[in-house]
Amino acid sequence: MGSRSGELPGNGSEGLEMELLNMMFADGEEPVGVRVLTYQSSWSINSILNALHEDEIQYLRSSPFGKIVEIAEKPAFSRRFARFMLSRQLKVEKIHEAWFRFAGKPIRFSFREFTIVTGLPCGEIPPKPKMKKKRTVKEKLYWVDLFGYVEDLSVSRALKMLRKNTVTDKDIWIKVACLAIVSSVLLSTNLKMKMLKEHAEQLGDMEEFFAFPWGRLALDMLMSSIKKRDDISLSQNTIALKGFALALQLVIVEAVPLLTEVVQEACSSSDSDSGDEEIDGMKHKLKK
Repeated sequence: MGSRSGELPGNGSEGLEMELLNMMFADGEEPVGVRVLTYQSSWSINSILNALHEDEIQYLRSSPFGKIVEIAEKPAFSRRFARFMLSRQLKVEKIHEAWFRFAGKPIRFSFREFTIVTGLPCGEIPPKPKMKKKRTVKEKLYWVDLFGYVEDLSVSRALKMLRKNTVTDKDIWIKVACLAIVSSVLLSTNLKMKMLKEHAEQLGDMEEFFAFPWGRLALDMLMSSIKKRDDISLSQNTIALKGFALALQLVIVEAVPLLTEVVQEACSSSDSDSGDEEIDGMKHKLKK
């Protein structure tokens, strides 16, 4: 796994010790009882896949969204696990890089690790084309081809259209599903996400759509949500994470595979403070 626990770029053992001293909270003084909310979950992925036929799911598996389909089969997002890791952040200035302390070692979360667990392209975002003041009839938004002249459409309503077979065109069907993945899984910002017209424009050419750096947009949103919090905000009763928060859990578990069982248990039980004790127990076990 690319996170290489314990390895900091350009630093020797002294640099590692200095980095570990630069923690948000001292060891044993991390806040407890904090609720971590995310507007995205593996449930979002499953609800989309459940609206598709098997051949359409296979189509997604063979696309750059393939790992997103696989993620639906992995443990759901654990709020307790997220709280545990967020309170064990190291203070890092790089915008697209975060480090989390586990069992006395730092684990990196950056574009490299995000790309490995999601399979999404994370290249540079292409510049937006200059918008003309007026559109001709021939230059109508691609949104109209997908949803007619409906101005706003929630993800839940779009999925209902698929489940009820309101959409009969198979090409449109898979495009609606892809737009739902972008809106409610990768770039989720609230519980009632709406489809965005600017994202729908990418669906005119599916090759261009899949090549678009959705991973960069998703990580930018998630990292901004993580980075804007200092030790004071991390001690508040509730912390809300925007974007594909499940990716952080996937990276940490990939770096420490033994945590898989702990995350599964945390997902299946209630979100009480005992979650920290369970994860701490695994931490001490790994130390031994």
